[in-house]
Amino acid sequence: MTDNTWRLLVDKNSYADFSVSVSPAVEKAVVNGDAPPTIFLNVFDQDSITVGVNEDPEQVLNLDFCRDNNIDFRRRVNGGGAIYTGTGSAFMVYFVPTSHPDVPETTAEAFPKILTAFAETLSEQFGFPAEYRPLNDVQVEGRKLVPTSLKIENGVMTFRFVVNVKEMNTEIAGTAMPMPPEKVQDKVHKDLQSRFTCLEREAGREISAADLEQMARAAVAHAFSDITLEPGALTDAEHGYAKEFRAEYDNDTWLFGKSEKVRFGALTQAGDTVGRGRHKSVGGMLWATLVLRDGAVLHAILNGDWHPRPIDSVGWLEEALAGCAANEADIRTRITDFMGRDEVEFAGVEIDDLMAAFGKALADQKPLG
Repeated sequence: MTDNTWRLLVDKNSYADFSVSVSPAVEKAVVNGDAPPTIFLNVFDQDSITVGVNEDPEQVLNLDFCRDNNIDFRRRVNGGGAIYTGTGSAFMVYFVPTSHPDVPETTAEAFPKILTAFAETLSEQFGFPAEYRPLNDVQVEGRKLVPTSLKIENGVMTFRFVVNVKEMNTEIAGTAMPMPPEKVQDKVHKDLQSRFTCLEREAGREISAADLEQMARAAVAHAFSDITLEPGALTDAEHGYAKEFRAEYDNDTWLFGKSEKVRFGALTQAGDTVGRGRHKSVGGMLWATLVLRDGAVLHAILNGDWHPRPIDSVGWLEEALAGCAANEADIRTRITDFMGRDEVEFAGVEIDDLMAAFGKALADQKPLG
């Protein structure tokens, strides 16, 4: 393939399984040069949920309800928040190189550019008023239609769109994913039923597989110049990577990797205190936890559904807070130093947002149970 010929893959997998196997496999293949730039259209063959890489399932899901109702759930390797997907809806992913002149290199640039193009494509293809809503959604008159997540690392932009094609069971989804009140404080619609919509509802007709492929082709043409899409298939290397990733990510160790029960482990002892704070920034929800000992931060956890770049930078901030004096001034100083690093981008999350979450955690200290 030439530099301006990209591969189009069309397949069927559950969202949860795709997110911990096929998706990272294709990303790795594109990064390594084992596969060409790729547009992947995946139609979901069962209901499932994924939570973001920086989320704790115990914080954002009703785990008992999910298990009792056989709702499959995984922690994916990309940012963003918990997403429920129903059978017949779809996932479109761009695995494309930042060396292409139309591919953004930063989160702040990527969301408005790619999602404005996608919203315009939906309006043109299906005849309803879709629009980009900062930071990372496409909506129709305040109703969320397309939640997205983004990763820009190693010279590749991995941009993931969940396209709600079919009506979802909002009662089941809302119970499985309880909504923190901070999450909807800036939203026009407050409940799940009114906040979400689907392609078939807005288009007023059934959406076929051919419609979705045409949508994908049109969206790529709208966002990137001089690109030809050629149908393809997963390579042997990608099948091998998918098997490796499934083994790495389809287990409880990975699933609960951001949870307190895993992170605290044997670190804590009698006399330690713990506090928790939540705050909604433009970039997403922030969940802060601070464990204190002898007037200093013993351990910090920062979870949430925003889109840090690089993904590992969240751990850098947590490490930077360890040993910090347990007062707002010293914590702000360390956060400010961290946010000033050239290689860190927390799009839509400001120093004051982080301080709001950690300040609440500092004020909420109680004996560790």
